[in-house]
Amino acid sequence: MPSKTHSTAVVIIPPEEVQPPIQSIRRIHDRNFERWMPHITLLYPFTSQSNFDSIKPILAEVTQQMTPLVVKLASFDAFRHSKTSTLFLIPEPKYEIVALHETLLQSLPEYDDTSRYHGGFNPHLSVGQFQHNLLSNAKQRLQENWKPVEFLLDSFSLIYRSEKTEDRFVIAETFLFSKGDKNEN
Repeated sequence: MPSKTHSTAVVIIPPEEVQPPIQSIRRIHDRNFERWMPHITLLYPFTSQSNFDSIKPILAEVTQQMTPLVVKLASFDAFRHSKTSTLFLIPEPKYEIVALHETLLQSLPEYDDTSRYHGGFNPHLSVGQFQHNLLSNAKQRLQENWKPVEFLLDSFSLIYRSEKTEDRFVIAETFLFSKGDKNEN
């Protein structure tokens, strides 16, 4: 079993041009606003930074199988935990992101933690944590004011955090999908 750390991950990061409305919610409600950029987690925990050189070719190989697609963030849902609930945006088409996750797991089966939850892998973009009694009203209010955003999903990123990054996640490398590339011969 490989060693895993909570200081690295493979994630989808929406482009900066669609982040402002997401960040305006996260800034107020997400206790992880400073540590994490807006993201959809694919693999977490992941391998240590010392293994990045050996893992990057595997991640690059996965992108050879991927075709860019348009993702829409239009509606909210929530996970209930013991003390609080996590409110999140649902990325659609969900099944395409699940397929990306499955493709990653075919190459890296030992990093299956995100698929071990009841119901399996559930792609989501967290926007905040709420007390259970406040969740319904918060979800309704945010949904009423939300204008759906779309972006081209054409990559995923390997990220890490350390003392050098002030414990904030930063991008180590972004892996562009190869299928559908205009430069393809």
